[in-house]
Amino acid sequence: HMLGNGVDLDRFTPDRVTEDRRQAIRHELGVNPGEVLVGAVGRLVAEKGCRDRFAAFRTVRRLHPEARLVVVGPSDAEKADALSDTEMAAARADGVIFTGLRHDVEDLYRAMEVCVLASWREGFPRSAMEAAAMGLPMVATDIRGCWQVVDDGVTGLLVPTRSPEPLAAALCRLVADCDLRGTMGEQARKKALQQFDQSRVIDLTLDVYQQVAGGPKTDRR
Repeated sequence: HMLGNGVDLDRFTPDRVTEDRRQAIRHELGVNPGEVLVGAVGRLVAEKGCRDRFAAFRTVRRLHPEARLVVVGPSDAEKADALSDTEMAAARADGVIFTGLRHDVEDLYRAMEVCVLASWREGFPRSAMEAAAMGLPMVATDIRGCWQVVDDGVTGLLVPTRSPEPLAAALCRLVADCDLRGTMGEQARKKALQQFDQSRVIDLTLDVYQQVAGGPKTDRR
């Protein structure tokens, strides 16, 4: 049985975040009107593709000065591949915004135009499902897990791992094309509603447990 994975679609829905709140978040981050905010959500470790993302963003920013990059998530100093203070300082100098750990991530998604996930490996990435639920197009690495969330060319773009150049090209494509962002974002939201509802996954999981245990299927609705 393929149980899948899901997120809280009542929490991660664009309509819950007002335009005033969206603009307040962008002002807090220092994002100006007309700038295109690319966002990443995850721990600050190499396996999440942080260094690849920073290298790609330098190219994106050179070609599209209106692009900004925000990284939402905590440092993880106990990990061997944690980013160093020097690396983070260099990224800040290139214009990257770091928020640290935040508990209002749905508001931050609403402030973004594009989401990026440059991981080297993933299970079933929650951040990608959350972004899809918020109606964001995604640039993600072409790996297991990301395949389940991103339909290449439909809800986002898939790129090779550890490859800043293709990552930059995909980001440039979305930064430059508002209509494409809108179309892919709509498709991403539609897919989230169909496949990433955590209540559906919970029901499916309980049904499978009952089948394995030999008990009767129950209606929990």
